[in-house]
Amino acid sequence: MKQMLRRARRALTIAAAGMALLTQQAVAADRDDVMKTVNQWVDSLNRGDVATAIAACAEETSIVDEFAPFQWHGKDTCAHWAAGLAAFNQSIGLTDGVNKLRKPWRVDVEADSAYVVVPADFRYKLNGKPGAELGAIFTVALRREGAGWRIAGWAWSRPKGS
Repeated sequence: MKQMLRRARRALTIAAAGMALLTQQAVAADRDDVMKTVNQWVDSLNRGDVATAIAACAEETSIVDEFAPFQWHGKDTCAHWAAGLAAFNQSIGLTDGVNKLRKPWRVDVEADSAYVVVPADFRYKLNGKPGAELGAIFTVALRREGAGWRIAGWAWSRPKGS
């Protein structure tokens, strides 16, 4: 009987370790998928491919950014924000904007929700002169939908002194 109990305990321990490993692998895969969506947004905007960037967004999204009206939310928010950004950039003479994400500080996944905090460097030309926002913070909330991870909200925080 004692031997049967030991075997059962050993089997349970092995099964629990296997489940923990599978859970860790699933979380790592989710983190990779979350970052693919975040990178899709940034890389597409860098290329000027607004349609592909918008495809990374949920239908209803919230955005906080550094130009008026400073917040957007609701249906088709990413498209409205992109149009507002284009108009704002034109009005101030900002061109050639490229955003480079650094290594994320956080990529948290809980069920169908994710939270990402990543430092970023934004380089551009302002009236033909180089400019930059180095060390900005890009914070993103995502949710898993039928088509995969989609951006549900994000905020851009310009570094002090920029």
